[in-house]
Amino acid sequence: MPRALALLFIALLSAPACSTSHRAQPTATPVPITATAIDDAALAAGDMGSGWTEKPNASINTVQIGGRIGATNISNPPASRTTAFTQKTGSGFVSNTVFLMGTPALGRSVIDAHDDAASTTNWTQTRTEGGHTDWKISGAITGLDPPLGDQMFATRLHATIVDAKGAKTERNVEYVVYRVGRIVAFVITQDVGAASFARKQEKNVERAATGSP
Repeated sequence: MPRALALLFIALLSAPACSTSHRAQPTATPVPITATAIDDAALAAGDMGSGWTEKPNASINTVQIGGRIGATNISNPPASRTTAFTQKTGSGFVSNTVFLMGTPALGRSVIDAHDDAASTTNWTQTRTEGGHTDWKISGAITGLDPPLGDQMFATRLHATIVDAKGAKTERNVEYVVYRVGRIVAFVITQDVGAASFARKQEKNVERAATGSP
């Protein structure tokens, strides 16, 4: 072998490995998120203003998009918090729940499931107090551009409520669910817009997700 080629061959053998080798890549350590942070992320009376009264011992909203997926489908989260408020004058109602999920992938699956379920635009849900509610997707929600969080599902709904005695009531509902990291948050409103409340909640959720004070 000519001397010049032999020296080049030796140099190539002794060169360091390229940075695109199979060397393990560092992974970011997840920010610790406490149950207290999740409690603080839910809407509180101070977020709502004087026109609202907090409902004691609020339970998770039972609306399910497409009759298939909603907040009640999330089971055994590491932490969660639900609050709800009734309008002092009018028929307005605001329900919100914040869930800490085990991983961001689980959070993504919740939003993805909503997107899939929304292919069903009309459905009926049985009411625990008797009767049923006929639901219909009725359009988009205004005031959510840019979207909330890392991923969002939002829709406007029309509800025809039929009670146990057959009496009917018509309601307009706005349904918002979004994800920030591994936190999933719901805001569901009746006869009032959801966007302003969801924006307030998003600030709380972002603080919880990043560990900010």
